[in-house]
Amino acid sequence: MTRSVLVFRLAAGRRDAFVEMFRRLEVLRRSSRQPGFLRAQLFVRADDTDEALVTADWESPEAYQGWLDNPVRAEIGEHLEPLLAAEPEPRVYELVEDVGPDREGA
Repeated sequence: MTRSVLVFRLAAGRRDAFVEMFRRLEVLRRSSRQPGFLRAQLFVRADDTDEALVTADWESPEAYQGWLDNPVRAEIGEHLEPLLAAEPEPRVYELVEDVGPDREGA
């Protein structure tokens, strides 16, 4: 499994507008149509800082690359860009170990 992590540094005071736009654009739902998509979440900082985080799980790095290459993603970015203070910071991780109540490890 591959996890993409995207950190958004938001323009001052624009956190709620960002969340509203993100939901209106149905970003997570639209990304869920990409082959190899597993799940995704949108987080905002608990301390009310102007920062948001999107994590998504993909079957492989290639599946995530498919989303990066999808023209829908570029369209979404155009709508979110005015709410950002800086370019989003993307990172990609591959699962090495997974422990929880229902599994021993990966």
